[in-house]
Amino acid sequence: MSSTTAPPTGGTVPPSYNVHANEERLELSWRHPKGLWNLSLVNFGLRLITLGIYHFWAKTEVRKRLWSGIRINGEPLTYTGRGLELFLGFLIVAGVVLLPTALLVAGVMIAFGPDSPVYFAVVFALYAVFFFLIGVAVYRAMRYRLARTRWRGIRGSLDGNPMTYGWTYFWTGLLVPLTAGWITPWRSVKLQELMTNNIRFGDRSLKFTAQPGPLYAPFAVMWVGGLFLYFAFFGVIIAIAALKAQSGAPGGAKAPPTPTEIGIIVVAGIIFLLLFMLVSAWYQARLTNHFANNTHFANATFRGNVTAGGLIWLTISNLLILAGGALLVCAVVAIVVLPFIGLDPQQLARVESRSALQVVATLVPLLILLSFGLLMPVVQARALRYVIEHLSIEGTAPLADIIQASGSDVRFGEGLAEAFDVDAI
Repeated sequence: MSSTTAPPTGGTVPPSYNVHANEERLELSWRHPKGLWNLSLVNFGLRLITLGIYHFWAKTEVRKRLWSGIRINGEPLTYTGRGLELFLGFLIVAGVVLLPTALLVAGVMIAFGPDSPVYFAVVFALYAVFFFLIGVAVYRAMRYRLARTRWRGIRGSLDGNPMTYGWTYFWTGLLVPLTAGWITPWRSVKLQELMTNNIRFGDRSLKFTAQPGPLYAPFAVMWVGGLFLYFAFFGVIIAIAALKAQSGAPGGAKAPPTPTEIGIIVVAGIIFLLLFMLVSAWYQARLTNHFANNTHFANATFRGNVTAGGLIWLTISNLLILAGGALLVCAVVAIVVLPFIGLDPQQLARVESRSALQVVATLVPLLILLSFGLLMPVVQARALRYVIEHLSIEGTAPLADIIQASGSDVRFGEGLAEAFDVDAI
């Protein structure tokens, strides 16, 4: 039990004075983990050698580095998860969910044919089940991460029922298209409330008090801006078709697009995507700050200071880092692999256009996959650093009074999250 101290005499209690002796102010800080670039290379190589099996151990090692960079009152978080737990969790989900689903779909297709109404009904039902399971996976993944997070030896936890969260995720998600997206702010607050109000640190819980109302103004700007850009993009396509019809080209507007027209459409799509990123960043910043400002722990409240410009710069710079990693991998592949298959890299310039397109079509997906596998730890650290540096805590909490919560620990980790690829870190 925390002891109390009599307030100073002769006037009001100063803001800095703690009524409870065990109350401490909370300060968030970030200390960048060392060796992330080397770790990225090692993890990438071991993933290749083990045909992806090392992925679970690689993720665990990255988390240990990232968690250690987060400091509360100068003391780091500790991640105690193990790669074997993630691997076993994935195997369980693969055996219980993925394999039976694949066998069911194959059996129905063989028995009734791919064009049968029965086949479409089964596939539709499975999509609905998987959409529900995505919500369950998000909740269970958060529960595992919190259970494997320690600060001053005290671990986090997540109470509540994953099925409740999954059901809310499911039915509110169905309402998104029915409401033209306008339920999104309310849905985001509802899901965050279900999650945050069940988070505990030791025997103390967090409290979430946000309301969706303040989010609708920035959401309206994003919605209207997105709708305008959507129609503007298709306006470009319609304009190209109209000009082609007026030019008297063979086939008119129905003729296949030329390389120039494809280039114009691609450039327009990229421009409109960047403009939508600019519009939506304001909403994302407001959403993040709103969630932070309404999250409380004991007598402390989080404060967010995320900006739209900061999110845009973070996104663009991270994409450039991933692209740099992809170029590095492709350069190494070109230098090391091509000579062994009897093809000099300089010969690529003399390959016929169709063959060159085939080479590009083969390398581009590989480039994207390898880039994410190579430098993702660096990108994750930069994103986490931005969040921590734009997050503060006002008020105090009785940290010395917090004790370890009773209850069973989580045995296996994130199998559903791995299966559905919904885990951010």
